[in-house]
Amino acid sequence: MNLRLLVGTTLFALATTISAAAAAAPDTSAPPPSVFETGMNGFGMGLAGGLAGGYLVARSDGFTSRDWRPLVAGAGIGALAGGALGLTLAIYDSNSAVRGRGFLVMRGMGKGGLFGAVAGGIIGGLAALGTDKPEHILFGAAIGTLAGTALGLVVGSLERNPWAPQNQPRVGWNLGIAPCVGASGGRLAWGPVLSGRF
Repeated sequence: MNLRLLVGTTLFALATTISAAAAAAPDTSAPPPSVFETGMNGFGMGLAGGLAGGYLVARSDGFTSRDWRPLVAGAGIGALAGGALGLTLAIYDSNSAVRGRGFLVMRGMGKGGLFGAVAGGIIGGLAALGTDKPEHILFGAAIGTLAGTALGLVVGSLERNPWAPQNQPRVGWNLGIAPCVGASGGRLAWGPVLSGRF
């Protein structure tokens, strides 16, 4: 196996493992997580996202053994930015009437990045089988990490808050399929529907 591919795969696995460990499931019987717990979720999420972004920058003109600097810079900048974002959301969250939203956002971004890295790595692996270029595995994992992190931001923002009081309206959203009038000829057609309750 190519040494660069092995090192890159190990770094992605480490970053996504840290991200998943930091974004553990909340204990709703306890008070909402502390400011620093949400900040740690941000570190894990930022590390994975920064490493993915650094890899994409490093491979723009062909990935070589000298391209370790963008990986390290991306991981460092991403971890610091993610930690700062986590702390900011947690401080804002601690002053709001219903706490816990910042933790859910950071957890969603961390889990989304992990899901994207695994899905992208699998798709890249399948592409590598046809092209005989194993670097597609890392490329797919990098793209998947960034896309999954962005999707996790949306899902975490809309997720039901388990710490919200019972008399407080909770955010809820549903994705489904419903009939609608088609654009051509006014015929009835089925299409995706996203509905929310805020």
